[in-house]
Amino acid sequence: LGRVNAMLERRLRLLSEVARLSSSMGVTGDYASTCENCSHFWLLHVLSKWEQYEDRCKKDKSPSAITEGFPFKPYFEGESKSLFPAESSAEENMAIARSCFMKLKELFAGIEECRPFELLHSQTDRLNYLMTKQAKIVAMTCTYAAMKRSDFVKLALEFDSVVMEESAQVLDIETIIPLRLQRDVDGMSRLKRCILVGDHNQLPPVVKNKSLSRSSNLEQSLFTRLIRLGAPYIELNAQGRSRPSIAELYNWRYESLGDLKVVGEGEYLFANPGFAFDYQFINVNDYNGQGEYIPAPHYVQNLGEAEYAVTLYQHMRLLGYPADKITILTTYNGQKALIKDVVQRRCSHYLFGSPAKVETVDRFQGQQNDYVILSLVRTRSVGHIRDVRRLVVAMSRARLGLFVLGRESLFSGCLELKPTFKKLLERPTELQIVPGEGYASKPKVSDERKPVPISMENLTRQVVEDVQKREKQNYKG
Repeated sequence: LGRVNAMLERRLRLLSEVARLSSSMGVTGDYASTCENCSHFWLLHVLSKWEQYEDRCKKDKSPSAITEGFPFKPYFEGESKSLFPAESSAEENMAIARSCFMKLKELFAGIEECRPFELLHSQTDRLNYLMTKQAKIVAMTCTYAAMKRSDFVKLALEFDSVVMEESAQVLDIETIIPLRLQRDVDGMSRLKRCILVGDHNQLPPVVKNKSLSRSSNLEQSLFTRLIRLGAPYIELNAQGRSRPSIAELYNWRYESLGDLKVVGEGEYLFANPGFAFDYQFINVNDYNGQGEYIPAPHYVQNLGEAEYAVTLYQHMRLLGYPADKITILTTYNGQKALIKDVVQRRCSHYLFGSPAKVETVDRFQGQQNDYVILSLVRTRSVGHIRDVRRLVVAMSRARLGLFVLGRESLFSGCLELKPTFKKLLERPTELQIVPGEGYASKPKVSDERKPVPISMENLTRQVVEDVQKREKQNYKG
């Protein structure tokens, strides 16, 4: 709709230019009311006068004849007082006149492009015309392509290329449908190329029927299937999202993933204010004598990690970190709902607000944020984070800072996750803060800083005391 509105606005702008042109030529009539009238004005008054002017210039090639006889001089002199320089030659003057006429041709060509929008009255017809006749790129989801395939075929939509983003998360059949949105020509598809963009090291398509997913391998995308069959592909060898240190948590899954130059410049040169490390695994013990619990089937929650995640978020907000740069992720829907409840209960104060998102790892694939707090939830069994593809997604969402909350004794012993957790556990498993720093302080990575360990209880107490202190200051003020 935005593109249609832009074309309608362009039509009005061009019509006003035609009105100015007709006024400067002394032509009376309602030529600037519609695009159709403009086409008549072009033939009767603009093109005809230009042809007559060219014929006169062929007979009389003097500079004065070229400048004085130019029929559109009043229109263009509105933009420039000296359209033809006084000392210019006849050839130079003729070149100026031709360039002015080319501008007029572009003006009326633009009006012709807008004419169908004058004839088509419904938004649907205008959108369909724009898509089939003018659009260079048409973007849609695979689901929408399946729903509207018959409509696209009726519209005779034509395209040579299909680019499918996040194709490793798309089912086989959903990949095929966008390739069949146009009519065949002589029994052959006119499609010339299909480019699949994705990451088979991240999460596959979601198939709710577990028997079909496992026994039929239905969760395997066409993208992954082609790679497993040995089809040639290009794998990116550099990332430009995360700090190099954070990228080390997941780049072992890729053949030769390095870093772009950009992650060694600008904001990446500064440490995270108030924190000793850019990433850290924080061991969370039982909270009130309880770790994970399952109030309903497949609905796993961990109150201790939920409280710690929100406390850490509050601490970051009090340091000055913007709320829209912080995301809280978890591996289970039950924990997501619990964290949202805790946020609603504890972050209604104006000093906190809500984080950018509280979401599951699966739903956050393809997105990113500067700072991510990740809750792993499980304390009895590793759960579905054992799928290394989910681990890669979880570790690769943060740009500048990552805090992983979990049970050290459980995840340190998981063989599938060992390369990542070996890196995580090289650092202390109790949160390390740097007192006296705030978000605006911008300490450099190379600066010497004095970290101090702090427990969840002490961090919670510190948050409460800080809020009370600020409220007293505001009250005195």
